[in-house]
Amino acid sequence: MALAAVRKGAAAVLMLNRPSKRAEAAEKEIKKSAGKCAVQTISCDLMSLKSVRAAAKEVERVAGKYGGLDVLANNAGIIAMSDVRTEDGFDVQMQVNHLSHFLLTSLLMPSLEKAAAARGEARVVMHSSGARFFSLGKVPWGKPMEACPPGSLGGDSAGCCLLFLSGAQYVRYAHSKLANAVFAMALHDRLKAKSSKVKSLVCEPGGAATSLAANGLQAGGKTISDKLMQKLADMGKGSIQSGADGACPLIMACFGTDSQSGDLFCPCNINPPKIGLHLTGMPIKTITGGVPCTKNIFGQDAERRSVDSSNKDVLWSKSEAAVGEQFKI
Repeated sequence: MALAAVRKGAAAVLMLNRPSKRAEAAEKEIKKSAGKCAVQTISCDLMSLKSVRAAAKEVERVAGKYGGLDVLANNAGIIAMSDVRTEDGFDVQMQVNHLSHFLLTSLLMPSLEKAAAARGEARVVMHSSGARFFSLGKVPWGKPMEACPPGSLGGDSAGCCLLFLSGAQYVRYAHSKLANAVFAMALHDRLKAKSSKVKSLVCEPGGAATSLAANGLQAGGKTISDKLMQKLADMGKGSIQSGADGACPLIMACFGTDSQSGDLFCPCNINPPKIGLHLTGMPIKTITGGVPCTKNIFGQDAERRSVDSSNKDVLWSKSEAAVGEQFKI
């Protein structure tokens, strides 16, 4: 996404990463194509709310030189992590994938509003996942959104059931990815009510060949047998695209000329058909303007839980309580 931004002539691209060799290499690679675009890495560890607050101040300072922040792409994420806690006491996946992004967005709203006033619009884009559909049953917005002891959210199972990984590590991931979509839709509602020119969108990459799962399994201290991984790969034939193609929904949400607040972008191909997941192909909208526009294999609105009003209200209040401050719009 950063590469697309510099190639499209962005004035500046700020990459929020933890200090690491990978972050250094990424900045160096993006700068090769940057031209006149200013590329800068800002230190931000999503496992620390303190770090997020410091990063937000720096982003606001730098963006101020350009009249505000045009696009906030909340696309960082982790998967398959052990049942451990951040320094703030929260489940590591829920904080990294949702709570820290909630706080970062809240703190940067003034900069986004400034850009929107000057240039007609600004955007907040959340990066969800097809895993949001595997957050089955009643959504537990309680404990996963609160500080709780390590090991109290199901433990470290990385089991497999039918066509998807269903152990506790993946259940926690699914909850955090549903939170991304629900947050984007809740933010859309609030921005619309205030007649804000800031747009709130969400996307998912489908089946993309990235290092996300492998990194998560290593960090979580879990392994899946080669035999099982081969079975999963066989079942997923034709359902995986490149990492670059997987970034297309994110690029559309961030830069598309017909992208509106309340839209959700997914790959167009439903594969495998019996599961009904959008895994490959060009981006399409499955929610438009906050209203679901696709059906699942049962004839229901596929995104009904992403736009559910009770989910939005509870997630918002729980998130504010977790980060310790009100989200002001």
